[in-house]
Amino acid sequence: MTQNVLSGSRNVALVGAYSSGKTTLLESILSVTGAITRKGTVEDGNTLGDNSPEAHNRHMTVELNAASTEYGGIRFTFVDCPGSVELQQETNHALVGVDAAIVVCEADPNKVLTLSPLLQFLDTWEIPHLVWINKLDRANGTFADVLAALREVSSRPVIPQQYPIRQNQDLVGFIDLVTEQAYHYHPGAPADPVLLPPSLQAEEQAARTEMLETLADYDDHLLEELLEDINPPEAEIVQDLKMELGADLIVPVFIGVAQADYGVRPLLNALVKETPDPDTTCENRGIPASAEPLAQVIKTFYTPQGGKLSLVRVWRGELRDGDSLNGDRMGGLYDLMGAQQLSLTKAEAGRIVAIARLDKAQTGDTLTTNGTPIALPKAPALDPVYALAITPENVATRSNSAVPSPSCWKKTHPFSGSSTAIPTKSFSGGRETCI
Repeated sequence: MTQNVLSGSRNVALVGAYSSGKTTLLESILSVTGAITRKGTVEDGNTLGDNSPEAHNRHMTVELNAASTEYGGIRFTFVDCPGSVELQQETNHALVGVDAAIVVCEADPNKVLTLSPLLQFLDTWEIPHLVWINKLDRANGTFADVLAALREVSSRPVIPQQYPIRQNQDLVGFIDLVTEQAYHYHPGAPADPVLLPPSLQAEEQAARTEMLETLADYDDHLLEELLEDINPPEAEIVQDLKMELGADLIVPVFIGVAQADYGVRPLLNALVKETPDPDTTCENRGIPASAEPLAQVIKTFYTPQGGKLSLVRVWRGELRDGDSLNGDRMGGLYDLMGAQQLSLTKAEAGRIVAIARLDKAQTGDTLTTNGTPIALPKAPALDPVYALAITPENVATRSNSAVPSPSCWKKTHPFSGSSTAIPTKSFSGGRETCI
């Protein structure tokens, strides 16, 4: 990780359908930014995220993972969210606390429909988000097919900022539609600038014109330039992208292959230049500026050694190790790197950090140091999609009063990181409880 002086921070969620490559993208981001020295794979079970036994056994994300790195003078905290529909509640809670989201999508138009509930939540909450089409090296359909499918499920205009370059059907690079510079990919290294292939000039111009015309829908000055056949400068286009993405008016699209690090650096560059900073997020959420610390719990873990751990977004002010929040004295302040907990003495506004032993805090709760909680919106509870019947182990626990409560069950169940209240219903005279 670099030692440069940081000029800001961003909190970014990685979301998308199951098996789209979110955890692989996180691993690639951490690798190319120098946060980790050895890049793991989901198949080998050695990624920084998905470190629990359940995740290893299922080769999928079963609970939220957080990790931080630095790039372009910005401190990024990435939150890798589960993609399975059964765990959508966990994803929704996390999205409430981020500045932007990357929707990871496979290059298969038939799978894009599964993103519909996620995109609907992002737009309802007006959370800035972009799409990263992964696995474009083995696409099941054309780039145009995937874009068309995305437009069917997105209520916001979907505009590509990159266009793929192929040779004999193999993905070899991309065209940046902002600068009109073409690049060729290299595994594990930055892409090299190359001449724009003459065979793609017409397609590149059509895609770029579409991007600019969409941006001009929200910028009269840009519209005037296009009407007068003036090619807008790069800085103006980037500023429009930043303003319109920050207001959740557009959905930019990027491409790549996370496994080979293709497209990851351009994606990071876009996050630096175009995503909103924490102050803008607070303003968009209607959180008034103040020196009084205000935080919100976006995830509750129950760790085998450390007990309860609350992952919180610091909306404003500064938290210090040892502060009391809502009457509970924190038992430690940490930066998470997967399963690692790195001790902190303080956490400034805009950070996502973990706090130990806040016994009364629940996911979605707001936290203050003065003991007077301020109500902030939180993700609504979703209807359960799965039920499991349990029965007492022995006669001594068969009475109704001995049926374990959701909170007790939550601490002993393999998915002990669940931070959502688990509804229960009793059947057969209390001898069976459905959770």
